[in-house]
Amino acid sequence: MDKKISIATGALQRRFGDMRAIEIAKEIGADAIDFETAYGRWDYRSQGQVYSKSDDEICEYFTALRRRADEIGIEIGQTHGRLASFCRDEEHNAAQLINARLDCMAASILGAKDVVMHNITTHRMGPETTRAEFQEYSEKMFCPIIPMAKQYGVRLATETFGDSDKYGCVDFFGQMNEFLINYNRIAAMEDFADHFKMCADTGHSNKAMRFGEPTPADCIRMMGKNLTCLHLNDNDTLTDQHKTPGMGTIDWNDVFDALDEIGYKGNYNMELNLTHYGDKFIVELAEFSVKVLRHMLTERYGG
Repeated sequence: MDKKISIATGALQRRFGDMRAIEIAKEIGADAIDFETAYGRWDYRSQGQVYSKSDDEICEYFTALRRRADEIGIEIGQTHGRLASFCRDEEHNAAQLINARLDCMAASILGAKDVVMHNITTHRMGPETTRAEFQEYSEKMFCPIIPMAKQYGVRLATETFGDSDKYGCVDFFGQMNEFLINYNRIAAMEDFADHFKMCADTGHSNKAMRFGEPTPADCIRMMGKNLTCLHLNDNDTLTDQHKTPGMGTIDWNDVFDALDEIGYKGNYNMELNLTHYGDKFIVELAEFSVKVLRHMLTERYGG
């Protein structure tokens, strides 16, 4: 089987540190990882943290991580950058652009192909936000970041959304038609297409189905060749549980059919909540999930 099993390491990084998280991912059988640079400590304003240092120091830090990954034979296939998208706070937005450049630089040093970032959300902007405002803020955020991705030789991947639990509605960019209109509009600008792609979060799409949106598999079909990375996870359609594939309601055979149909060649990356059973079992749940996905793919594609 030529499918690479990958796992997001955010929980492992927060519990064990960045270097050890990479080592644990290898020890539990993953072929690749999705390295996190998303949360509070990855902020140039956080004193003493990596992003608060000079570019040379940041480069030295991530070079050491890349070297260790190469030594033990695990791929850093993608990273997760900015989670908190643009909003009506312009000071926040300006800081996000500075941090986004560092996300792109870090991904490049780590050897990752894709940097996943969240689009504008109903959760942050409010349900009264107009369609034009969502489009405007999305362009204000992505249009400066895509040239940064190009500069560092990586791709920026915008992620599919689901519902806005805060307001009990489908997120604006959880609507696949709006998601694709927005993507195509930005990708058509200048020379953005080669460095602006999409990430399918199956759990997000599964939640959006409650509002009449397509299945996770059909969302993948709609994204087609511009889908370059994955956040595979499962849920009950009601909450964003980020469970191991097979532990929720998603039709995984249909998801794999869809990935085959679009000719997907990337890693089969899981973004999971590894603390479902508490911090004590983070590693065990990660290892179990890697085994489950490998079994699912081996059953389908052979050993």
